[in-house]
Amino acid sequence: MAIENNDNCFVCGMKNPFGFQVKPEIIGDGASVRIECTPAEHLQGWANILHGGILSTLLDEAITYVGISTFDQPAVTAQLEVRFRKPAPTGVKLLVCAERTKISKRLVEAKAEVTLSDGTLIATGTGKVVPVSENFAPKI
Repeated sequence: MAIENNDNCFVCGMKNPFGFQVKPEIIGDGASVRIECTPAEHLQGWANILHGGILSTLLDEAITYVGISTFDQPAVTAQLEVRFRKPAPTGVKLLVCAERTKISKRLVEAKAEVTLSDGTLIATGTGKVVPVSENFAPKI
């Protein structure tokens, strides 16, 4: 299975009319990533509260971009662990920040957090990212 960027990613794809269409900011040598977004109401779980799966997606995106920047090639999430701290309102700007915590030959580990503009911690996550090559074929 070839890895192809067709610009339709739910978070960073500029061609996805239903996605966030954000451009993750790579900081320094790729050891950190920053994303700002304002989730719309249609992404809620409970009334006016952002669905937890969307928060997980944002953490995943930031952590994966740390891996992509570190390996300088396509990469995917191998593991993601999320901890929800407070509900996130819809229609409010969120800041997602991730930073690399460990590099090995086969993977990058990173931690991330989602906060409100005032610094209120919404969710944290840790993850492992692995590079993929054009001839990547998952074992089924």
